[in-house]
Amino acid sequence: MASLTYAPDIQEIKAKRGITTLSDEYTKVADSYNAILDKDIVLCPKCGEFKKRETSFYNDNRFVTMKYPVCKECLLKMVEQRKKDRDEPNETKESVQKVLQMLNRPYDDAFYEQCVKGAMDGVKEKTRNSPFATYITSIMSLKQWQDKTWADSDFGSSITTTELDEEELEENEELLRKARKRFGRDYTNVDLLFLETEYEDWTARYACDSKAQELLFKRICFKELEIDKAQKDGKDTKELDKTLQELLGSAQLKPSQNASNAFTDSNTFSQMIEVWEHTRPIAEPSEEFRDVDGIGKLIDVFFKGHLAKMMGLKNAFSASYDRFMQKYTVTKPEYEDDEINEELFEKMFGKLDE
Repeated sequence: MASLTYAPDIQEIKAKRGITTLSDEYTKVADSYNAILDKDIVLCPKCGEFKKRETSFYNDNRFVTMKYPVCKECLLKMVEQRKKDRDEPNETKESVQKVLQMLNRPYDDAFYEQCVKGAMDGVKEKTRNSPFATYITSIMSLKQWQDKTWADSDFGSSITTTELDEEELEENEELLRKARKRFGRDYTNVDLLFLETEYEDWTARYACDSKAQELLFKRICFKELEIDKAQKDGKDTKELDKTLQELLGSAQLKPSQNASNAFTDSNTFSQMIEVWEHTRPIAEPSEEFRDVDGIGKLIDVFFKGHLAKMMGLKNAFSASYDRFMQKYTVTKPEYEDDEINEELFEKMFGKLDE
């Protein structure tokens, strides 16, 4: 492991007082940063520490540095799955396969079992040795593994699953009995448990009233098992997913098919409208966006109000029309002494000839 050297602060400079000592300190700093520039030491993004590139990282030609960016120690921690540093390692095939897939290195079940056996022999001799550490060192150094990648993995007959223990067999005895009757006996108990669980889940959610529907559900379960195994093997599932979608389409179990069919089959058009009005009505706008340009008021006054006025109807719209038009209406002024005003007019302008 390498650590960065930092330049001494002003207090340190004053304390040392020697130009030679100061020169040595800054030379160390320069060497440290030159090592970074020359990529002799590299930062591991997982633990946040600078480490020697050649010895602390696995080779990987997919990267510019020709090294996998996460250090060996961090990868080993991922494999051993320790919650705390003092915990016992919990290395499993699944955790080993996960890291090997990240490194794009092959997994060979038979060879890994040999490494596990060697590690167990080491425990008896009181020498700790991780099966993964032995395994990865071997496939990195031995010539027969040099050109192999994750795609060349051999998971053995059990793939990545293990057989059920006695307690699990006892708990799932009835479920396994039904699974053997439905799917046959040419599958492991783990596979049968997966198939039967999925089948019961499908038939609990959707109707299965005919032999054809039962067959489709079984085929769907088989395809799900294939996809699950392919994913664990790191294989491409594109074609399997496509086949599964076709099976779901044949059984009319796609989400879009199921939602639309269930709704339209059970309701008339008028009932659907009623459902939409109650479940998805147009929301009322907030006050600031209510009739922003005043068009609603104009319709109420000049269309509804004017129409009500024409038809002699007295309602809120005709009243609104009257109030609005009052602002633009001119009326003749009326005086209390109209006769006196008439006499005054005649005296000023003369009497009009009749």
